[in-house]
Amino acid sequence: MLRARPRPWPLLALACVGLALACSSTSREPGARPQAAAEAPANQATPAVSPVEQAAPATPAPAPPPAPSRQAIELTFVGDVIYGRYRPDGYDPIPDPGERPFDEIAAQLKADVIVGNLETPVVRELPVKSPIGSRYSFGAPPEMAKILADAGFTAVSLANNHYFDQRQKGQRETPAILREHGIVPLGASVEEGDVFRVESVEKAGWRLGFLAITARVNAPQRDDAPKVPYLFTRDFTETLAPVLTAARADHDALIVVVHWGDEYADAPARVQRNEAHALIDAGADMVIGHHPHVLQGIERHGEGLVAYSLGNFLFENTTAIPRLTGVLRVRLEPREAREGASSRACVDAVIFHPAYIKRTPTKHPAPATDAMGKIVRGRMVKLSGELGSELTQAGEDLRMAGWSCAGAPQ
Repeated sequence: MLRARPRPWPLLALACVGLALACSSTSREPGARPQAAAEAPANQATPAVSPVEQAAPATPAPAPPPAPSRQAIELTFVGDVIYGRYRPDGYDPIPDPGERPFDEIAAQLKADVIVGNLETPVVRELPVKSPIGSRYSFGAPPEMAKILADAGFTAVSLANNHYFDQRQKGQRETPAILREHGIVPLGASVEEGDVFRVESVEKAGWRLGFLAITARVNAPQRDDAPKVPYLFTRDFTETLAPVLTAARADHDALIVVVHWGDEYADAPARVQRNEAHALIDAGADMVIGHHPHVLQGIERHGEGLVAYSLGNFLFENTTAIPRLTGVLRVRLEPREAREGASSRACVDAVIFHPAYIKRTPTKHPAPATDAMGKIVRGRMVKLSGELGSELTQAGEDLRMAGWSCAGAPQ
């Protein structure tokens, strides 16, 4: 702990003489000389006062600017995650018992905040057969939530078309199981309160706001069931812009996590681009998409980043294009609100780590290097270029041009 310096006695006290005299201080204007406590003897010359003694006190040096209250933060985003599916003869798990499917991609995943799309409900007792009888039906036992937690996931979106695969049991149990493992469930269904809402995550001195939404459901929502944040894509801006505007002042960054688009399409539809741009204009810093099961391009709009689809991440499909995936890394720098400057976080860097779904020993994401890395990079460079974005190779990774906080308005 720093100790305060002792305060010097007023100059007047130095002139107090004799034990019988009472010393008293006299207030004065800055720079005024103190009155003498006694007259100098007549035969004693009054000493001259040097120019140094006459000079006013030096102006103290200005205090250094306060240190930033927050440091830079890194977020990583990944695509669709499932742990198995139902087949005609029963449930077919992806990771075998005891396997850790994210270990091989751990270095690329590592960040202050990790977010993915959990495209499967998690229930305490997984039924032997699918309760909905669909050809594509998913589910996972509780231990799969621990696998996410062990991999460092901060939050996962539940706002997707497979959130209903274990019916209302899955809708109610999945968020609770995730919270038990320290993972924030985004876009969970609600029985009361706001369906469309920004959910806060505090990390490393930052307050991040996430708005999870789906434009795809596999069945109509029942009136007596919990409600999922579901909208047609064309209605996003009208409904969500006021939500973002209301949350802007209370958050350092806002991220929209959206389940949308057409399966296996190489590019987003025009309506998706229009709505993504409008959400950025309304205050979102990022729009992160899922559902097509393939990688799509990324682009910049104003000060915001849009990733239309991050493809599959842990999934059963290990053929051709659907097995190509990756980790999107975004570095944010703090930017305090000042007159004439934006209060939004500054995106300092956008990096894409290529990956693919490896088949052995069981399906899991792994870094894409050498020939496989070239394939993944080629797809992202091409599709992002069609959106007007430039991605340049940096080792095995891709860096998106045009992002830097150096010289940005503060």
